[in-house]
This record gives sequence, structure tokens and C-alpha cells, in this order.
Amino acid sequence: MTISKSFKYLTVIFLLLVSVYTGSAQILRISSPYTRYGLGELQTSHSVYSASMGGLSNALRNPGFINTNNPASYSSIDTNTFIFDVGINSTFTQLKTTLSTQGYINHTSLSHVLLGFPITRWCGVSAGIIPFSKTGYQVPAHDSIGPDIYVADTFTGNGGINQAYLGIAFEPFKNFSFGVNVGYLFGTINKVRAVYLPDIDYSYNIRIKNNIKVSDIYMNYGLQYQINLKKSHIMTVGAKFNLPIHVTARQDLLAERFTSSGSIVSVKDTLLNLDEERGTLYMPLIIGGGLTFAKKNIWMVGADFNWENWKKFKSFGKSDSIGNAYNISVGGEYTPQHNSLTSYLKRMSYRAGFHFSQSYFEVRNTKINDFSVSIGLGFPIKKTKTTLNVSMEAGSKGTTRKNLLQENYIRIILNISFRDFWFFRPKLD
Repeated sequence: MTISKSFKYLTVIFLLLVSVYTGSAQILRISSPYTRYGLGELQTSHSVYSASMGGLSNALRNPGFINTNNPASYSSIDTNTFIFDVGINSTFTQLKTTLSTQGYINHTSLSHVLLGFPITRWCGVSAGIIPFSKTGYQVPAHDSIGPDIYVADTFTGNGGINQAYLGIAFEPFKNFSFGVNVGYLFGTINKVRAVYLPDIDYSYNIRIKNNIKVSDIYMNYGLQYQINLKKSHIMTVGAKFNLPIHVTARQDLLAERFTSSGSIVSVKDTLLNLDEERGTLYMPLIIGGGLTFAKKNIWMVGADFNWENWKKFKSFGKSDSIGNAYNISVGGEYTPQHNSLTSYLKRMSYRAGFHFSQSYFEVRNTKINDFSVSIGLGFPIKKTKTTLNVSMEAGSKGTTRKNLLQENYIRIILNISFRDFWFFRPKLD
């Protein structure tokens, strides 16, 4: 067997993109005040294909796309087909309170880098790097301790956790598959809290810096079963689960007193300094199930439900302002005629969906809910198996009640899913 040149070139590109992805992961960006809690904003959709259908994924099987949310799907990759998938995520966020509305702020970054290929007809493999969580906030607060004496309290954070994974799926008997992702979690979440008297120069203030570095193995599992119905109709049932696990982490904690005048800050003494304290993050049970109905190569509709036991989460033995979470996704896809020779519009894929979630954020005894609708298009590239995909999602998270924040967002994801023969058997005349 001979490995194709495309496979060699794409492997090099894959490694270069991974280095770019990890190099830019810790860049400061303000994304959401709610990311102050827990591990930040959890990243649940790692595919344009899935995102454009409301995040549908548990029972999703498509030989042209990599579905990292359910590793059982890797066995659907066509024999001898190599998939390279890279995406760019651009999010526009607006923050709103009862008193004011902020203009939209944009953040654009590389969203994922994925590879997928079959080992045999009953075994598929995927590898890549995907975000696990993102943190980015700058939250000011003020209080009064006496006549004309005000205390400022600022919370600032940035960073996030990424996951490099290797997944494999087996199909031990017809139409049933199971798979597992073995991921390596890595990254740093930086948090700073400062308490100071803004109206009094050179007053003694306090600043606490807390950096949590994650470095450990994390696994998730999946099952899928297909039922062939009449007239090329297929029903797929899928399930995924992440078992509870303690993830190794290290913590730096620095508390210091400082004085300031304008932009000049002078550290006076250190109150506490813990360097490289070892501990764990308790990652909870996550389970989900889904169902899809499809007519081969024409249409597909489905729904998902996931439940996450984040109330059990602990960081270095301490709980946080988070609780249990769940989400519901409904979506579908329609391709009028995938092999049409006369109409490009008929060869295109049209996708839509919506999702509702009760996130794990729980602030002032209020659950932070998230609702969005999404649409997407798949543009097949002529004379290839490659597809250019675009997804747009518009949603709202949070509420302005109880002096909380509402986040309105528009998320655009662009990706290219390259498919080619990754090895072939030479033929002799």
C-alpha cells in the first residue's frame, strides 16, 4: 500500500495548525463575565456540521464529517478515505443590563483541527485538538464603607483548557458501534481579584492572583446503533457518557498588598505565596442520548438531550457558584440531489436547528439559561469530496433580572472538510 502525497502534506499542515492553536490559546480576550465561575465557558460543539444543527451530535453519523462528541461515529468514515477538518470561529458578543447596552465585540480564533481515517471496515480513528473551556472576563464592582468612601472590587480572568485527543471506534457486529476518546487536558486559567480605594492615593490595597494549571488524561465514551427501515430510511440511536474523574492540577496563589496612584502600582509586601500546590479538579458524570431519522443522501432530522452533574464539581476541594446542567438540541439537514449534474444548488446541503440549555452557571440563586437558533450551508467543491461549510448561530444567555447580565451573541463558524484517499493499492496492467 502507498500513502498518498495529500496525506503527507495534510499531516504537516495539521501539525503546524496544532502549534498555532496551542500558541494562541492563552491570549487575553474578554468573552463573558460568567466565565469567572467553574472552568469558564464549556465548549460543547467542535464541528460546523453539528453547530449548524443546534449542536446535534449524539446519534450523528456522516462519513464526511468527524463527530468528536460521540467517538462511536468514527466507524462511519468511508474505507480508504482520509478526512482533514479545520475551522475558524468568529463570535460577536453584546452585554446588556437594565441600565445600559454594550456594543458588539468580536473575537476570532482557530476553533478546531481534526483528522479522521479508517483502519478497517469495522474500525475508524480520529485525532485532533479541540477547546474544552474558555475564560475571559473583566468585572468591576463598587461599594460604600462610609460617607464619600468607596471600595472598588475588580475580577479579571483569562486563559482556558484545551484537549488533544486520540479516538477509536469499533463495529463488532453490523450496525452497532462503540468508541472512546482518550484526551489530554492542558492549559491555564488565570484569575485576579483586586480590592482597593480608588479615591485615596497610596492607600493600602489587596490583590489576589490565582493560576490553575491543568495537565491530565480525560476520557469519554460513545455508543451508536443503526436500524435500517424501508425505502432507504435509517434510524440511529446514540448515547455518550463521561465518567466522574479527578483531574490533576497545580495551583499558584499569591496575595499581596500594594499602593497605587493613577497607573503606577507599587507592591509593598506579600501576605500569602503558594507555589505549584498540587491538587485535583473533580470532573462530574456527563450522560447524553439522541435519535436521528434519515433518508440516505437526502435528509436527516434528530434530537439530543444531555445532562451534566456539575453540582459535584470541586477545584482543590472547594465548590463554586455552579450547579447541574442540561441541554436540548434539535436540528436537521436537507440535500436535494447530492449527485446532480445540472444544478449546484441541488448538490448543496442546507442545515438548521436550535438548542436550549440550562448552563452550569448559577449566580445569585439564578440559573443562567442559553437559547439559540442556527443555520448552515455546505458547499461541495467541484470534482472532489471536499466541502466548504459555514454556520451562523444567534442566541441569548443570561438575564437582566436581579442585576445580572444578558449576553446576546452571533457566532459564525467557517470550516473546510477535506476528503481524499489516504492510501491505495497500486494496480498493474
